[in-house]
Amino acid sequence: MVRRFPRPTTLRGCVLAALGIGLPVTSATLIEKCCLVANPVAGNPTHYLVEQAFAQKGLDWRFMSFEFEPERLADAMRGLRALGFHGVKVGEPFHESVIEHLDELTEAARRCGSVNCVTANGERFIGDNTEGAALVELVRQQITPAGRRAMVIGAGRLGQAIALALAEAGITAMSVVSRNATTGQQLVELLNQHHSIPATYVPLGASAISIEPETAVLVNATALGSERPEAKLPINVDSLGPKMVVADVAYNTARTWLTQQAAERGSRIIDGLSLYVQQTALALRAWTGAMPDTVSMREAAEEFLGI
Repeated sequence: MVRRFPRPTTLRGCVLAALGIGLPVTSATLIEKCCLVANPVAGNPTHYLVEQAFAQKGLDWRFMSFEFEPERLADAMRGLRALGFHGVKVGEPFHESVIEHLDELTEAARRCGSVNCVTANGERFIGDNTEGAALVELVRQQITPAGRRAMVIGAGRLGQAIALALAEAGITAMSVVSRNATTGQQLVELLNQHHSIPATYVPLGASAISIEPETAVLVNATALGSERPEAKLPINVDSLGPKMVVADVAYNTARTWLTQQAAERGSRIIDGLSLYVQQTALALRAWTGAMPDTVSMREAAEEFLGI
């Protein structure tokens, strides 16, 4: 049974929660505070599933959601430091712009150039990226990625984080599929230079793309599934099969066209909601030191999203 939590309401309510007003604590300094920063925050399941994780672990922590205009990011980060926030989940459009307001980056964040999780270490804010690591952990639940071939569709911020994490996990060859030749080639160069794996750029256009028979992992890291779950990708679906792990980053729908086609052909599926839950769970582990129950987190996210 999922414990139901009230959705975030007003900024005043969040501040009262942060200060511990009306809560059974003796000092606001005893409350560990974490938050989401994004614009917009409406429709984002993070608040709901993090509160579920805190309750499941028996943690008397508080989570808040803050929405502000991009030009106020510097003010917001100074405020979070002053108020003693322990963790920050970073959403759009701040994944890259937040970096200049941090003291340190993990190797994963430095490699991909984006941050989705900030953890306070004393007075220092340390930025990390758990998106690629989350995908790798989910793939490892299905197959061993080391020594395999992968194809990543999309060379934007999320595609880059996923491709680099797969390379770090031992993928030995990769195809990068992108409509934007510049970003696609840049990602290929990163893979070639930093991981010394044979990576090739494949233009995404009207013609159907055939997936190499030995491909073990296929990831759609574009926004297409989120915007239009039924939209077809220009790939040869006959290339899909039971030995392949197929992932789509769209977390707001139960099934995209790609995952539906893959499921019908016996492929092992990683849906976007599982990926979102996993990367949030890794952020929570960084904040609390304990890995939360991803099953209850997913249940909370499904309830929030109505899927």
